[in-house]
Amino acid sequence: MRELAGRMRAVDPGAGAALQVVAHFDALVEARAGLEVTVRTAAVLAGCPAGLAVPARRLLLRVEPDGRRADGEPGGVVTPVPGHEGAVTWLEREPPGDAEFDRVVLDRLAATAGIVLDRTGTGVSEVDPGAVEVVLDAGAGEAARVAAARRLGLAVDGEFVVTVAVGVAGQRPWTARLGDVEATIEPAGQVRPPRGQRSATGPVVGVRELPLSYQQARVGLRLTGEPGPSHVDTAALGGLLALADGCDSPSAVAEVALLERVTSAYSWALATLTSVAAEASLRSAAGVLHVHHSTLQSRVELVEHRLGYAVTTPAGRTRLTIALALRLLRRNR
Repeated sequence: MRELAGRMRAVDPGAGAALQVVAHFDALVEARAGLEVTVRTAAVLAGCPAGLAVPARRLLLRVEPDGRRADGEPGGVVTPVPGHEGAVTWLEREPPGDAEFDRVVLDRLAATAGIVLDRTGTGVSEVDPGAVEVVLDAGAGEAARVAAARRLGLAVDGEFVVTVAVGVAGQRPWTARLGDVEATIEPAGQVRPPRGQRSATGPVVGVRELPLSYQQARVGLRLTGEPGPSHVDTAALGGLLALADGCDSPSAVAEVALLERVTSAYSWALATLTSVAAEASLRSAAGVLHVHHSTLQSRVELVEHRLGYAVTTPAGRTRLTIALALRLLRRNR
């Protein structure tokens, strides 16, 4: 579809743009994207605020064209969501733009939202991924999330964590596929061994705060990957999670660029710096890397010269740890 849209743009720019919109929403359906991602896609494609209101679920989502959530009521051009009484989508175009393009975006937004609502609106057992999706959706109303939790058999006064993973085969109870990750709700204190190529566990929360555990687990997942850990518990990460908000700032970009100039120059540099930052001493880092201590010392001196700072002092190790975390956050979107 994307290829066809590209060819159509050369012949008929309007038709090509419409096909591109269809391709975007088809990809969301295929990836089983949630409601917020769907509304955000519409806002970004249209270049104006977009929204979704589902009174039956006490759900109101409004997204600015830069992707930020914002408060607001339905307005502008409104279209009902098929199959869901009272549910509407809208685009707030001011002044009016290309009416035909907006109609395509709005129609696809409404149709895709309907598919997501169908997917998440049924099910009464712990293996119902639709109910799991509602429980973890920060955009769903609290009453809807609690009702979904009851359908899953989750104790409303209990404590739970959310684990997200990529590269997982098979499915556990209380699990849903959300975009590119598998999200699983587990009772606190009964968390099973991590699985998948990479995974992360969010903080312990009550049922009503499960979206928070899910969101922080997703941030934690971005801090995993070779040569670092394949699993992290966000409770142990502390302030490192806050780096996600600033990983695109100019200072963060510059710090990562400096690190990558060094790691691209030497094949061993990334693993070396990761171990130096993680281990208590150079000797233990040498053991992890399976190199002689003197070899590691020589390598450290070389990369310190290229970086311009010492990585074995407390301040230097802190700076290195932050740089490595920023690198992962920028790579694992």
